[in-house]
Amino acid sequence: MPSSELTSFAFVIVALLILLRWVRRARLVASERAWRPKELQDAELVYAERIFKANGPVTLVAKVDRGYRDVRGVITLVELKTRRVDRPYLSDVIELSAQRSALAAQTQGLIATHGYVLVQQPGSGRRTLHRVQLLTHEEVISLAKRREAILADRKEARYARSSGLCEQCAFRQQCKPPLVC
Repeated sequence: MPSSELTSFAFVIVALLILLRWVRRARLVASERAWRPKELQDAELVYAERIFKANGPVTLVAKVDRGYRDVRGVITLVELKTRRVDRPYLSDVIELSAQRSALAAQTQGLIATHGYVLVQQPGSGRRTLHRVQLLTHEEVISLAKRREAILADRKEARYARSSGLCEQCAFRQQCKPPLVC
């Protein structure tokens, strides 16, 4: 094979590889945007797996799963969960709310008072987005103080409302739940 044909062949191969990479990237971006709600379609991903800290009466440290800045400059938080049950839990709301408090304290930015829990079901990969109203900063601090008081034996813990939560609890052996659990 003459060198000019070899050069042309190499050029075609490189061009095809570049095209293939571009197509894969375009598909990835399209699938990433497919689950987003209308308000986040044009938003920019500004935070991914980043830790934020808020100092105050209680120190909050939270890892933001995803934070999207919309055209108005407001950041909306999204938490990805892989689970069989397709619904958000109160723990998801608390987690997103703590993220909101820590992010607001560290950046002084505008953070939405709602967030999203993106539930991905294992096996099928099916994703469902759930909008949740976040707790206020004061409510987050109150929960953190209550947790500290319980751990210091200054307050009594309450039992879970769900027997399923009791069954999965790491403290079940030490706990004396009512007969419901």
